[in-house]
Amino acid sequence: MHSLLDDTLLGIPTTSRSNSLLSLNSNDSNLSDSSDVGVLKVDTRSVKQCTDYKTIRVTNSTTARHVVEKFLTTLKLTCRDVNLFDLWMELTTRASGSPVVTLLKLDPDSRPYELQRCHPAGMSRFILLQNPTGFLVRVHDHNISPQSNYKSLLLSSKTTAIEAIQIVLSLNRKYDDTSKYGLFLATPEADAQIPDDVSLVSIARLCQPDQKIIIRNVDVF
Repeated sequence: MHSLLDDTLLGIPTTSRSNSLLSLNSNDSNLSDSSDVGVLKVDTRSVKQCTDYKTIRVTNSTTARHVVEKFLTTLKLTCRDVNLFDLWMELTTRASGSPVVTLLKLDPDSRPYELQRCHPAGMSRFILLQNPTGFLVRVHDHNISPQSNYKSLLLSSKTTAIEAIQIVLSLNRKYDDTSKYGLFLATPEADAQIPDDVSLVSIARLCQPDQKIIIRNVDVF
């Protein structure tokens, strides 16, 4: 049967098959021994070529956002913008004896294991895909890492300044409290701090040639 995502996934080499159950006991304290605990298998080939699929333990309360975050950590992609990744569900049904495939993009708050349980075994699967609409934002980080000049971040239009700060800190292998840092729109005349809850892409799109976005320490009282 031809999958709706075959055109997306074809041509991606698979050098190893990673299908072992991830050991999440030490990280997911919310998983219990109750009957609502199960497994979720997610196709990750389009996100990282050296993988085929990964399987994690989940509960009915596990959201699609949590699944995406867990896979980015497992695939060592923690420096990527989580808002650029979506969890998709591919459903297979039958109409007049022929298979019908439907593809759904899950909302971040949806519960994939709950959705999986609503369909017969083997009639659904999940795919992790990166949204191609990212915008490249340059953040000058020499104030916090003298050996560096700037970091280029591929960001979603939903990503806030505080989320971008976390990505920059991860790229610099700094694990400080994000509240100790701020992003500023620097001009030849003065610097203006960018509010934490503002989309950084919206600021970057309006930047003039003599303006740049910088990160630096801020006073915390």
